[in-house]
Amino acid sequence: MTMMTPANGQGVASSEPEAVVLPHSEAFDLESSSKPGRTYHIEVALPSAPAPKEGYSVLYVLDGNARFPLLREARETLIRDGPSGNALPLLIVGIGYPGVERFALEQRALDYTPPGDGIGDGQGGAKDFLRFIMDTLQPAIAERYAVNDERTALLGHSYGALFALHVLQTCPECFRDYIAISPSLWWNQGQLLTEFGQLAQDATWCEALRGHRLLLGVGGDEQKPRPDEDEILSKLREQRAMVDNTIALGQLLDAQCSLLTHEQVVFAGEDHGSVMWPAARQVMKFLTTGE
Repeated sequence: MTMMTPANGQGVASSEPEAVVLPHSEAFDLESSSKPGRTYHIEVALPSAPAPKEGYSVLYVLDGNARFPLLREARETLIRDGPSGNALPLLIVGIGYPGVERFALEQRALDYTPPGDGIGDGQGGAKDFLRFIMDTLQPAIAERYAVNDERTALLGHSYGALFALHVLQTCPECFRDYIAISPSLWWNQGQLLTEFGQLAQDATWCEALRGHRLLLGVGGDEQKPRPDEDEILSKLREQRAMVDNTIALGQLLDAQCSLLTHEQVVFAGEDHGSVMWPAARQVMKFLTTGE
């Protein structure tokens, strides 16, 4: 132990700093049973309240290394019954990558993008990633914690939101709720938007959306050029049309698939990097209304 002496000359005891541990939180690595050698870092935030008799609702968060702490604190701060009360009985599961501080760019580009014609190397692995979630991760979570299989949600931002929407397209029964913030709908020449337009003509697919919910969000400034940035990047913002594409998808689903409960929010003044702050609040409200 060392002694620190402030300006007034009186010593104050100070110990060596220790790593901060999030209360009621756990972490472990998990290898995919269908893709040997592919390992994910899983972080779990347990609610302070005991599990309801039907089990905890579960929110699966993509880009877990970066997004798990934000969603955990949103639950603890925004949805709590008074300062000393319990937060929403929601189990939060972050899906990340071992040894990564925030974003694993190459790994997420592979895992979060669907198969498609003309895609680049290192993309198109969404099918394998979904298999990991359904066949490896969800059984592992159910084995460790008391969960309600009928109250599950998937949250993604950017490429992660692209993946969430791809799951809604191909396996709507995989989760009850889908949350797509700033989805990269520009990816592969707008492939997902085209596919949604085709699927919306299929009454069977729209019927499969009954009982499911979608929260779509995007920052209001995501496609606006910035005066202080490179002209090429500004043009790229306009071309990707993040706001226009997100609104177009919401309008399409409203018009063609009314059985899907759908909520859409444009977060005024927010950009692609800042939108998750207000989105976290909206996510908690969205999940609360679904209980």
